[in-house]
Amino acid sequence: MIAIAILVKLGFWQLDRAQQKQQLFTDFAQAQNQQARPLTDRLSDRNSLNRFELISVTGQIDTKRYFLLDNQMVEGQPGYHVIALLKSTQLSELLPVNLGWIAAPRSRSEIPTVELPQQELTIEGLVRIPQANQFISQVFEEQHTKWPKRVQEFIPQTISEHTGIALKPYELLLVSPQLKGFRQQWEPQVMAPEKHQAYAVQWFSLAIACLVVYLVVLYKLNKSKQEETP
Repeated sequence: MIAIAILVKLGFWQLDRAQQKQQLFTDFAQAQNQQARPLTDRLSDRNSLNRFELISVTGQIDTKRYFLLDNQMVEGQPGYHVIALLKSTQLSELLPVNLGWIAAPRSRSEIPTVELPQQELTIEGLVRIPQANQFISQVFEEQHTKWPKRVQEFIPQTISEHTGIALKPYELLLVSPQLKGFRQQWEPQVMAPEKHQAYAVQWFSLAIACLVVYLVVLYKLNKSKQEETP
C-alpha cells in the first residue's frame, strides 16, 4: 500500500510538471505577438513583470564586467550564454541582459573574450525570472577571480551577494538589436509536456499493477486461512 501511494503521488507530480511546462510554452508563444513596452512604464505599474514579457530600455553596457553562463549546448556544441550588465539612467541597479550564445574554445582552461558594444543602446528583450537549480552547489569558480566570470547558473541575488554589484532580480533575453557573433535561441529547452504525461501514465500503471498483485495475494492468503480452518 505504501508503494501504491508513492506511485500515485509520482503520477500526479508528473501531471503537475506537465501543466507547468505547458504554461511555459504558452507564455513564450504569446510573447511572439507582443509590442515592447518601456521598462520605466512597467515599473510604475503595481503589477510585477511577467515571464517572457517584451520590454525596452535604453542604456550602456559595461564592457569590462560580464558573465559567461556555462554548459550551454546548441546543436551538440558546447558554449556559453553571455550575460552583460546594462547601466541606465532610468534604473538604480544594473540590468542583466543575456546577449545570446557563443561557442566555447576547445580548451576548458581558455576563457573567451567577447567584444561588447560601447555605444548607448535601446534594447528590447524578454523578461526571464531565474530560479535556482537545487543540484548546483557552487555558482562561481573560486580559482577564477578576473573578469569575465564563468558561472554555473545566473541568479541575480546570488550574483549580487558574491560580487557586491546591485542587480535587478531578473534578466532580459535580448531580442533586438541583433549583435554580431551572438546566437539568440530563447525557445524553452525543457522536457515537453507530453513526455511528463507519458511518465504519469507509467507511474499510474505501476500503481494499478501493484494494487492487482496486492489484491491477488490478499485473496490467496484469505483462501488459505479458510482452508486451514477445521
